[in-house]
Amino acid sequence: MSYALKGRRSVAREAKRIADKQLALAVERLSGVGDRRSDSAVHEARRHVKKVRALLRLVKPSLGDRYYAANRRMRLANRMLAPIADGEGVMVSLEQFHKNRSRRLGAQTYSAIRAALVERVARTDRKAKLGRVVPRVAHILCTQRRRLYEWSLNASGFRAIEPGLEQSYRRARTGMRRVAAEPSATAFHRWRRRVKDLWFQVRLLEPRCGNVLVGDQRRLEALDGCLGEYHNVVLLEEALINEGLVSRGQTAHALRELRRYQVELRHKAMAMGRGIFAVRPRRFVRRIKGLWRSAKIIARATREETPWPRAA
Repeated sequence: MSYALKGRRSVAREAKRIADKQLALAVERLSGVGDRRSDSAVHEARRHVKKVRALLRLVKPSLGDRYYAANRRMRLANRMLAPIADGEGVMVSLEQFHKNRSRRLGAQTYSAIRAALVERVARTDRKAKLGRVVPRVAHILCTQRRRLYEWSLNASGFRAIEPGLEQSYRRARTGMRRVAAEPSATAFHRWRRRVKDLWFQVRLLEPRCGNVLVGDQRRLEALDGCLGEYHNVVLLEEALINEGLVSRGQTAHALRELRRYQVELRHKAMAMGRGIFAVRPRRFVRRIKGLWRSAKIIARATREETPWPRAA
């Protein structure tokens, strides 16, 4: 796995290797825009950028001031690609929604909305092409790759990631509480960003923790998927309201169904979140720290018990 902290290597060395790999993959995906296939590639590129940002947040306290410049570049690249990637996400959500609820939305309304979204995506792609968005983002990512040699951590082992991990878990848990108090689309989107960071960070740590974090990873992935679907449905609702994609009657019908679906997704996300974030941040980190140390002891014992090969 390219996105994982491998054993028997320093955290600092692994952080550089992982960041370099993810940035290289992002640049590779940025092959152009203009059709659904290339838009999917842009979506994947943005995902690699998010992985780098999650890694940065994990080592932020140990990385020091180098964090801020790197995070600014990744944030800028992410925002520049957002219109293209969001257009792809909305299309996928519409198709999935119609597949599961075709009787509610109706074939005629679905076809009209889809045709309008296809044209909307094409306009976004043309605008991105005129603005040379993809080459500009690729340049930003290549610049960051060249600057990876500057990275150095002021701590080693679990201490290098412990404060960042606790902060990520705490922010995700706080995001859930804010959503419960004010269930707005903005609050849900912020919560999703925190959940995604934590999910990616658990993926990074899994090999160093004896590969026993699969359950945690899958629960966070499922929650991220639910919140991502909610975000795409909100974007589709905004497009229907603000851009007049279809007739008023079709818009009203689609909005009723989409809002019912939003309520279902909110309830589902909150139920999942309460299960995931039931423990306090420090207890969560202590558990991960214990797994990290146990896996290290087992790996060391295994190496010591392995007999040397006999000479021929």
